[in-house]
Amino acid sequence: MPSEPSRLMRHAVGIVRRLAGGTDAGAESGTAAARRQEQLAALLTVSQAVTSSLDLATILRTIAEQVRQVIHVNECTVFLIEGDELAPVAMDVESYAEQVIACRLKLGEGITGAVAVSGRGEIVNDARRDPRAVQVPGTPEEDSALLCVPLCEREQPIGVITLVRMGSNGFAPEDLEVATLFAAQCSAAIAHARAYEDARAAYVELHETQAQLLQSAKLNALGEMAGGVAHDFNNILAAILGRTQLLLQTSDDPELRRQLEVIEQAALDGAQAVRRVQEFTRVRQDERFETVNMDVILASVVELTRPLWEAETKRRGVRVAVEVRPGATLPVAGNPGELREVFTNLLLNAVDALPEGGVVTIDSADRDGLVEVRVSDTGVGMDPDTCRRVFDPFFTTKTIKGTGLGLSVAWGIVSRHHGTIDVESEPGCGTTFVLRFPSGSTIASGAPASAHAPLPGREVLVVDDEEAVLHVMADMLLMLGQSVRTAPGGREAVEAIAHRMPDVVFSDLGMPEMNGWELAQAVAARAPHVPVVLVTGWGVQIDADTARRRGVERVLPKPFSVEDVERVLRELPTRGARQAA
Repeated sequence: MPSEPSRLMRHAVGIVRRLAGGTDAGAESGTAAARRQEQLAALLTVSQAVTSSLDLATILRTIAEQVRQVIHVNECTVFLIEGDELAPVAMDVESYAEQVIACRLKLGEGITGAVAVSGRGEIVNDARRDPRAVQVPGTPEEDSALLCVPLCEREQPIGVITLVRMGSNGFAPEDLEVATLFAAQCSAAIAHARAYEDARAAYVELHETQAQLLQSAKLNALGEMAGGVAHDFNNILAAILGRTQLLLQTSDDPELRRQLEVIEQAALDGAQAVRRVQEFTRVRQDERFETVNMDVILASVVELTRPLWEAETKRRGVRVAVEVRPGATLPVAGNPGELREVFTNLLLNAVDALPEGGVVTIDSADRDGLVEVRVSDTGVGMDPDTCRRVFDPFFTTKTIKGTGLGLSVAWGIVSRHHGTIDVESEPGCGTTFVLRFPSGSTIASGAPASAHAPLPGREVLVVDDEEAVLHVMADMLLMLGQSVRTAPGGREAVEAIAHRMPDVVFSDLGMPEMNGWELAQAVAARAPHVPVVLVTGWGVQIDADTARRRGVERVLPKPFSVEDVERVLRELPTRGARQAA
């Protein structure tokens, strides 16, 4: 059985032949010939519209205009099926355009709805007497004739062309034939335009996916490099920081202490710089999340930054207003400090985009189980190329004070919170950053051990192939009242364990022959009650839950301080508690 478009097109070809041929030229009146010439011209116009444009609205509007002119009607409206309704998508009417465009019909409702269900064209020359007729709200009751023809795709109705002629002058069967021809053109146009839109949407989605994959690939590659660099630097900083703090514990010379404190601060700053690199490459896993109210975070960011966006802009002689519209009620599991950093960066960037003043708006809302925050400004906006690169590390449009790391860090923080961040912008039309976070909460952990309680004495085996770090850790543990043995590698540690099992093992991760994971497994095989602490320059890249599954009780990132080592010792379970667990 031929498909509906094929049947319509063959029928249309037959109509065209009749229009072109007609009766004997001598017998045909001049009026009829002129009308047929007009109809052929209209068909040509419609064909050109279908082939020259893939914009559905343009095609449908052209068809509505031409049908009305050719068949000489007062109104022509093109309806398309949307769900279980018919919605007007194009029209050419003499009056009441707003009322017609607002009209929605259920499938089967009215004459138009009946044709949408039956799939057969119909002429009703006295619409007021037809029980199916539906009056368009807001329009007067008048004598009118209706002609409705279906739009079909693959034998299924997808819409209806409805023609209205006011007064007592009804439609003839020839009008239905011509309207059917237009309907075939319209159906083909819709099919082509929808196919184009689907292809275009697929291309846009593919392009966006490729951009996201490229962004992830760049940051993953940078993350791999950053991980290696971080490990090496953290080993160096661990030796410097640890030895400096040990000297500070034993020195009473004010000048020497001052110098040591300078070294200590430099080492801490270096450690923070390494963490910043790890942040924008998304390799940090040491997050300590808590239940966060996003609206509280946003309010605090606005108040904390008020001197910068209010006083500073006034000094420049411009006015910047920041409007917060809270609406989120769902909790978020996150790090409050990092989330404040994200929104502080976005707010100050928005202010920088307002050299002549303007408004920054921060909205929050619950959407489909997510917390959505939109940070918008009325500033200079960005072109598409800038939007694509805005989250790239070291990319900046600030020629003087920008480092190009702010939005990269924000992207990394949002990703670690299992959220997304997108940008919408056009030059001269402002910018909007859209952030979405999954809702959730965290379970409060038990109270930490008191820092003033006596530290239990244990025998600790310290394992590290970096001699400087090995001895710093050993000296710190000795200072904290622990009994210490050392091993320069995993093999030596296994031999030491075979000779005498310690109470605790502090082990480096990256060691030749036997790494820290393998040593943890070896300890667990011999004495499951002995906790293993993994001390590593990759510490912030290791998830705590993953570490526990692999036999590691705690992860201590390098560089570490005396306070860090003491905290870990206090957090470790006693032998009895571990066996009970």
